[in-house]
Amino acid sequence: MRLLFILPFLLFSMAVSAQDEASNDVQVANSEEVTYDLQWLTSLDEAKKEARKTKKPILVYFTGSDWCTPCVKLEKYFFHTDKFVEESAKYHIVYLDNPYRDDIISENEKKTNKKLSDKYKVKYPTIIALDYRGSERNRVERFSGNDPRYHWRFMDENKSIFRL
Repeated sequence: MRLLFILPFLLFSMAVSAQDEASNDVQVANSEEVTYDLQWLTSLDEAKKEARKTKKPILVYFTGSDWCTPCVKLEKYFFHTDKFVEESAKYHIVYLDNPYRDDIISENEKKTNKKLSDKYKVKYPTIIALDYRGSERNRVERFSGNDPRYHWRFMDENKSIFRL
C-alpha cells in the first residue's frame, strides 16, 4: 500500500526534474544564437543616391515581416548566413517591409513601400537587383521550404551581370 503512494510521487519527481533539465538546454541554445549585423537601408531613394556615388548595385528585399511565413524562412535560411553577409558587402541592401501591423514602421514608410511593391509588381518575398542607376537587372520571387538554392543562383547571376 505504501508503495502505491511512493511510486507516483517518484515518477512525478523524475518528470519534473527532466523538464527542468530540458528547459535549461533550451536557454543555453537560445543564448548561443548568432546574430548578423547587416547594414540594411530602408529607403530606396537613399540607396539610389549612395549607388550613384559608389557605382555599387542595389539589392531590394520586399517582405511582409509580420504576416509572410516564407519571408521569415528566407531571412533565416538566406539572409542570416555568413555567406550572405559576405556577399552583401558588394551591394547597397534595402529592406522594404509591408507589414499589417501599424507599430512596425511609420505610416509614411508603409505608404512608400506599398507604392514601390505595386510599381515593381512584387510577390512576397521578392529580391530585386538594380544597377547603380536604379534599373532592374534581375529578380527572384517567393521562397518555399528551407532551400535557398534559387536565391544563391540569383546571387551568382548577379556576379556576372554586375561583374562582381
